Amino acid sequence: MYASRTTQFIVGIFALLGIAALAILSISLGKISIFPAPGYTLYASFDNISGLKTGDQVQLDGVQIGKVQHIGLKDMRARIALRVDEGVEIDSDANAAIETSGIIGDKFVSIDLGGGRTLQNGDTIRNTQDAFILEKAIGQLINNAGSSNCSDKDKDKSGASDKDQKPVKTEK
Repeated sequence: MYASRTTQFIVGIFALLGIAALAILSISLGKISIFPAPGYTLYASFDNISGLKTGDQVQLDGVQIGKVQHIGLKDMRARIALRVDEGVEIDSDANAAIETSGIIGDKFVSIDLGGGRTLQNGDTIRNTQDAFILEKAIGQLINNAGSSNCSDKDKDKSGASDKDQKPVKTEK
């Protein structure tokens, strides 16, 4: 009633192949790179990176040229390490901005070139633009709209509020 050694061996091989397939699937779905693409690392500091995470894209003119390699704090500012593909030259006057694909899409770092000297491995992009936070903008819009209007009951037919009208003196 026991399985032969050959059957046990074949089952063992299939089990190992299944474990290997799960490991490969996990690595590809998790976007984990075992061997990083050849390239170099640049740094940029931001006041607010709002939703940017490790592994997000770095783009130049809409083309992916690298990935966000690391996010940390330095001097109370968010400092990110950008892994830029080999052969792509970023200059010292470049601007790095955190943008969103679509209205509520993924964040990415967009690079606009300037005209300075070419940055080397370990250099810092000085010109940065923080992420646009839609929730803050909507909140400010609502607060500004609410504080600039008087309530309707304070206005008379001419549109002036009670506060704008001067008291009228009546003579007897």
